[in-house]
Amino acid sequence: MIGLVYLSSLLIGSVSFDYQASLSVVLVIAGMGCALPSFRLVARKKTTISPFTPSETSVLLTEGMYRYSRNPMYLGLLLLIIAATIWFGTWFGIIISLLFILLMNILQIIPEEEALLQIFGEEYLEYKKKVRRWI
Repeated sequence: MIGLVYLSSLLIGSVSFDYQASLSVVLVIAGMGCALPSFRLVARKKTTISPFTPSETSVLLTEGMYRYSRNPMYLGLLLLIIAATIWFGTWFGIIISLLFILLMNILQIIPEEEALLQIFGEEYLEYKKKVRRWI
């Protein structure tokens, strides 16, 4: 998706504005701050990180960034896409960001949620009530 953002800046053109680089860097730091600790937590808890095998999840993660978002790794990726959109100055990146959210919800997150409900039942339902899908 970040490659599409870059490509759109070449094909469609780009804009620039004050603090463009600074804002991009802040969003990269925020994105990495969401994703990296979440990756480490998954590894520490020895559960699956593969988005293709949610049924192999062995632990319901509710600590760290998972206290604020049920999908902090995907949120981190979204922030990186938005950072690239700002860095490259392409308005088309907004469409790419929205497309990322739509595709992730339909193709990845909803199937993961169904698998987690099967595995963890009521515990997952309670978690879902407390923590939003994205933020």
